[in-house]
Amino acid sequence: MSTCVLPDELVVDILSRLPLKSLCRIKCVCKSWLALSSHPYYRQKLPRTPAGLLYQKFERGRVASPLGSAIHLARLPSGDKEIDTTLSFVPCYKYPIQLRGCCNGLLLCYQKIRSEEISNAIVCNPATQEWMALPDTEPGPARSNIAFELCFDPLWSEHFYVFKFQSIEVMSCINTEVKVFFSKDSTWSSCLWKTRDPFEGDSLFVNGVLYLKHFILNKILALDAPDRCTQGLNHRFIQLPGYPDRTDIFCCYNGRLSQSSGVLCYAKQELDGCAIRIWSLEGPDRWVVKHRLSMVDVFGRDMLLRTHSDGYWHFDYDIRTVNLERELVILDDEIADKIISVSISTGKGSRFQKIPRRFTKLYLSLFYVPYYGKVPALAR
Repeated sequence: MSTCVLPDELVVDILSRLPLKSLCRIKCVCKSWLALSSHPYYRQKLPRTPAGLLYQKFERGRVASPLGSAIHLARLPSGDKEIDTTLSFVPCYKYPIQLRGCCNGLLLCYQKIRSEEISNAIVCNPATQEWMALPDTEPGPARSNIAFELCFDPLWSEHFYVFKFQSIEVMSCINTEVKVFFSKDSTWSSCLWKTRDPFEGDSLFVNGVLYLKHFILNKILALDAPDRCTQGLNHRFIQLPGYPDRTDIFCCYNGRLSQSSGVLCYAKQELDGCAIRIWSLEGPDRWVVKHRLSMVDVFGRDMLLRTHSDGYWHFDYDIRTVNLERELVILDDEIADKIISVSISTGKGSRFQKIPRRFTKLYLSLFYVPYYGKVPALAR
């Protein structure tokens, strides 16, 4: 009876202090708690604690897992130790499965038979051990390249989307067609948009919008998640803050997209690499600096930019990922060959769990936030 007279805001504040897994279990206690945890406004206040960093390790000449190449989780101290990131609950295929993306607790994986051929794409949830195979993901035509982007935000919808970018070379020009998979009815759309720009960089899905960084230019593409009646994709371009990429001088394209409470953020080194700035998008094209982290204090030196044998300038470190809700920036120290985490609040760095960096060069390390809720498409 005492719980019934507490204001909803206070009840949510109390529940938000529980681990996410415990919160999902106590939703069965009473209807009022279930209603609060399902309400869009209150759900934003509930915890979304990352379990750690996902990375994939390749071992030549041996099978590292039932899937052929192990997916590992470098856990944070508060991470759930029961999560099966080896995906042992997924049936084995002829070829190894590769980790392609992670979005709010769901993983996108697929087989890569050859460099240009993708098949047997799956979406799975390691926390609940549920999965589904995406239909019609067989290899495309010759001289084509296919990339998938998984989009899932439980605060926005219980359904997920998969954007398919299929690039075809025609007379030395690259044309890219975009199709979308709707998990609600397990169908693919027809071609909804075409472009000649290479958007194959960093990506993020927030509040129903997929943001994709241009592979070369200092801008991002924003694509609104469509519905089944959509005949085309609403899209717009947003100029990124900071200095523009100079392809004739630099080989540094490692700015990272992130989000904080549903607001798009962007982190990138300053021109000399001695500091990282983190911006938030406060309007359609207005970026505001929220944090500035000194890298001189983290690395203990003020020379963090150097030329390599290829003649280009490179930073001594890459920004792997940013988690503003936990106030962490994960860096790849290429000189010391280690992964380190930097606290945004204190500016101090510490070595992350030992990750074999040479095995993760082809894949960005991904913050994994477990999702214990039900995803209708995976529960069928």
